[in-house]
Amino acid sequence: MDAMLGPRQGLLLRRLDGSGQAEFAMGLLATARRIDDAYNELLVRHDLSGGRFAALLAVGEAPGITPARLSEELEVKRATVTGLIDGLVKRGFVVRGSDEADRRVQTLTITPDGEQRVKDVLPLVEQWLCGLTSGIEGNGRKTAWRLLSRIHDNLGESTGD
Repeated sequence: MDAMLGPRQGLLLRRLDGSGQAEFAMGLLATARRIDDAYNELLVRHDLSGGRFAALLAVGEAPGITPARLSEELEVKRATVTGLIDGLVKRGFVVRGSDEADRRVQTLTITPDGEQRVKDVLPLVEQWLCGLTSGIEGNGRKTAWRLLSRIHDNLGESTGD
C-alpha cells in the first residue's frame, strides 16, 4: 500500500488514527488520480481530453443535440460545455447549426473527421480499460464491485446525496 501513496498522503496519514480505513481511502484516491491521468494522457495523444471525448461521443449519438441538452447529458455546467464545443469545432470534429423550427436554437452535429476520430480512439480506450483490470477475474471482480459500490454509497451518505 505504501508504494501507492505519495508524500502528501503520508503527511496526512501520520496525523490520523492509523485504523487502516483512512490509508485504504487514500490509496483508492491515489489510484483513481493515476487512472484519470493515464486516461487523459491516452486521449491527449489523439488531440482529445476526457471531456471533449465524452462530448464527441454524446454528439455522435444524438445528432442535432443542443448545448443545453449536452450539458445535461454530461452533467456539467453550460460554461464547461461551451469550452468543450469550442474545442471540438476548432478541431473540425463537430459543427454548429441551427434548429429548423427555431433558428435561435444552436444544434451540434459530428463531422466525418469526428466520426473517424471516435472510430480510431474507441478500440484504444477499450484495450486500455481491459488492461487496467487484467488479472482481476470472477470472484475478484465481484469483490471489487462490492467494495466500490459500498464506497460509492458511503460517498452519497457523507455528502447528503
